[in-house]
Amino acid sequence: MAVAVAVAVATVVVAATAGKEAALAEAELAPLVERLLAAQSGLFAGIEPAALAALLRRSAHRLHLAAGEDLVTEGDAADAIYFIESGRFEVRKRSEGGSGDDVDHRIGEMDSGSVVGEVALLDRGTRSTTVRALADASVLVLQLGDPARAAAAALDPALQMQLNLAGEMARKMRHVTSGTVRHLEASLLEARTRVEMGRFMSRVLIGTCLYMFAMVLMQPLRALVPDSTVFSVLVLLGFAFGLWLNIRTSMFPPGAYGFTLEGWRPALREAVLFSLPILAAIVGLKWLLLHASPAFEGRQLFDLYRPAALGAGGTLAVAAAYALFVPVQEMVARSGIQSSLAMYLRGRHRVPMSIFMSTLLFSSTHLHTGVVFALAVFPMGLFWGWLYSRHPTLVGVVCSHLLIGLFAVFVVSFPYF
Repeated sequence: MAVAVAVAVATVVVAATAGKEAALAEAELAPLVERLLAAQSGLFAGIEPAALAALLRRSAHRLHLAAGEDLVTEGDAADAIYFIESGRFEVRKRSEGGSGDDVDHRIGEMDSGSVVGEVALLDRGTRSTTVRALADASVLVLQLGDPARAAAAALDPALQMQLNLAGEMARKMRHVTSGTVRHLEASLLEARTRVEMGRFMSRVLIGTCLYMFAMVLMQPLRALVPDSTVFSVLVLLGFAFGLWLNIRTSMFPPGAYGFTLEGWRPALREAVLFSLPILAAIVGLKWLLLHASPAFEGRQLFDLYRPAALGAGGTLAVAAAYALFVPVQEMVARSGIQSSLAMYLRGRHRVPMSIFMSTLLFSSTHLHTGVVFALAVFPMGLFWGWLYSRHPTLVGVVCSHLLIGLFAVFVVSFPYF
């Protein structure tokens, strides 16, 4: 009975390893039994020495492993327990974050005198962790098969209830282990996110300071280059370079910053659909200005943009340059700023705040062109930020920006776009 009880409360999995197996010699059974009964784990406590020796003679062998070999592997079936005689082992648990990455975490160590696999013995489940040798090691393998089934006929109801309770406790232990790993992963992600946020804020602040200095230093050049578009291009390229560095070195994949084709079809469809009312509003506002503002006297509702001293070819070149520059603008505003803020901010208002803050910062970079233009950029930035938040891919927002911008500047020739 003592043997049956001991076998029923212990379980284990024999992992497929490259270790060398060796049978136990009869002469070493007595000292081995004495050592097991005195072990810290208490797994063999209360078992008669003769019964334990018989169990070892029938079911045990020794396994030698080299450093780096796995004693047990997470997910394998469990049908043996292991008693570490010498050496050190690390315990590792696979990530449960659902990211698809094959990442595991080191959650502990085991050394001489420890027992491996006792939880799987209780619930006949699979290995919940991987146990890997850190140095050459020797373990005692106790092959148990299915002891609970073999002993079931000999167990009274009270003892069967105790076994059932032990199995339930084992399942709870597995749940606690998994929960601990999830908590550690969440804490690690939070810490890494804070580091990323610090780097992002540093680059934004540096870029903003450089922008303000550049605006002052470029004032003498405005007399030579009246068109402020040149300054806008230089400022935006500077911002784009800094934010691209942040994206390249980020812990998050490029897809998290909108560099993805996932969901591009609904994004493109909504971009066109939601842009149409804005195109109609631009035409309506231009019509009102034609009838209410003397500054628009003599102009047409659809007044095609014709830069001074440029023919049709020059106008097409300007339009092409604008079309090439729009993705850079959206990369700065949406990928670089809005996406980063949405990932780093906390609370239920993080998405609206990321849209507002990115639009405010981007709009402020247009102040050198005039307050009216900067204010005109702001509501459009809010619209494109909202559009991007619905489908975080640059495809839709770039399409909308191009459609509205080209229509407003080159078809309606609206002065504030």
